Amino acid sequence: MVGRIAAPNLTNATEIKKTRMNPNFKNMKKSFNIYLIMAAIISISITQSCVEAEDLATPNVASPVLVLLNGSSFGAESPVTVGSKFLELDKTNILDHTQGIDSIPVPNLDISVFVNNTQQIAQLTTSAEGTADLVVSWQDLGLSEPKSGGQVRLEFAGTYKNVAFRKYHTVRVN
Repeated sequence: MVGRIAAPNLTNATEIKKTRMNPNFKNMKKSFNIYLIMAAIISISITQSCVEAEDLATPNVASPVLVLLNGSSFGAESPVTVGSKFLELDKTNILDHTQGIDSIPVPNLDISVFVNNTQQIAQLTTSAEGTADLVVSWQDLGLSEPKSGGQVRLEFAGTYKNVAFRKYHTVRVN
């Protein structure tokens, strides 16, 4: 037999597979499949993240007023006193560094104060300086026996120039 190479004498299928595919080829094939799957996932995530949405899922509107709240930690025996100031931001001179943004107090603004988003505990009206003070007891806030570390989340809500706004504030027991 000139020019021919004799084939090995293999009798079962497992020996044939072992000779055809060495272990390095199997590992390379696994690695290639893993890289191919990763590339597909990355390309799908990139193309989906670039889709432009015409409307936001939740309509976000800038608050018409700036709400400043102070007073967050009180003793168990003392009343809870949260001071608030409501300002309208006049941005007409925003590009002039010598004038900047003016903060104008908002007088006669009706503010509702809630606990747990549904239970109204107070109705406030701002003064000529745009201030209003909330003075309540811990019992009014739902803590019958205030203990150190207890806390309540308050919600100050109102409407100014037909735009509703909310501001959350947490008060704690010392």
